[in-house]
Amino acid sequence: MSTQDTGRPQRLRLMDTYRNLFYTPIYTAVAGGFLYAEGLDVMFSTVPSERPPLEMLKQDEVDIIQTGISRSLMALDDGDEDAPLHIAEINQRDGFFLVSSTPTDNWQWSDLEGSTVIPIGFTPVPLTSLTAALRKHNVNIDSITMLKGLSADDALAAFRNGDADYIHMPNPQAQTLIEEGSGHLAASLASEHGYLCYSSFAATPTFIDQNPDIIHRFVRGFHKAQQWLAAADPATVADRVKPFFPGVPDSVLQTSITRYKSLEIWPQTPDIGIDGYDSMCQVLIAGGVVKAHHPYDRLVRPEFAQQAMS
Repeated sequence: MSTQDTGRPQRLRLMDTYRNLFYTPIYTAVAGGFLYAEGLDVMFSTVPSERPPLEMLKQDEVDIIQTGISRSLMALDDGDEDAPLHIAEINQRDGFFLVSSTPTDNWQWSDLEGSTVIPIGFTPVPLTSLTAALRKHNVNIDSITMLKGLSADDALAAFRNGDADYIHMPNPQAQTLIEEGSGHLAASLASEHGYLCYSSFAATPTFIDQNPDIIHRFVRGFHKAQQWLAAADPATVADRVKPFFPGVPDSVLQTSITRYKSLEIWPQTPDIGIDGYDSMCQVLIAGGVVKAHHPYDRLVRPEFAQQAMS
């Protein structure tokens, strides 16, 4: 029964997979009331670290989830014909950074050779993007020691303890290391790849087919949040998303948001471009994460973004 039928907002269960400022458009949409204004009462939470996100979708524990096309592509590779479909783009570039334990004046990619690096350990995509950049710069990947499999907290503790020369993190984690003096910015991955459909909202085919009005209202509200985010200054955005990051200093939030805005991490429209989809597929296939280049229209439902933009 719709909101129009009952006069009450429609409940919607929404999740992110990892709490970081890379996903600021989500927090803006939730905290800014853009989704509620569309008649959606959003129950927002983060996927537990021990749970596969797509499993939660399949078991009807969440309606819409922040994820990447990578997970759906891998599901298709495994023969899952009901792989989640993607309805709106959240990030159009890689939002991860390489942070060095030593100053990075005159830093070059070749400086990574012979070093120890801590990559993000809970998903293969950031490391796949990083290795693509290493190949681009002709870095001898075999010469790098990768400390894989660490949780974010363990990775940060190991880096602060001096166990690695570099750490691979999004914001606010990367900026926190920089501001406290234990890290120095070496490189932004956003500058290496250009447009990638890096993360997006997904839902099961069944949920989309049974609830097209809810999906339409969700994407429309998200698009309004994207427009607000594009126009707002970093201090205003930081104030809006601060409740999602208790304990993180305002200076870290503002600097992180400023950097993400300057790198054009966040798209201003929800449509998933075919070129961004194809570019992400190429990175994933080259990195061995995905086997086949499944067609765009097999995994993307663009009509909701198109309706929201019109």
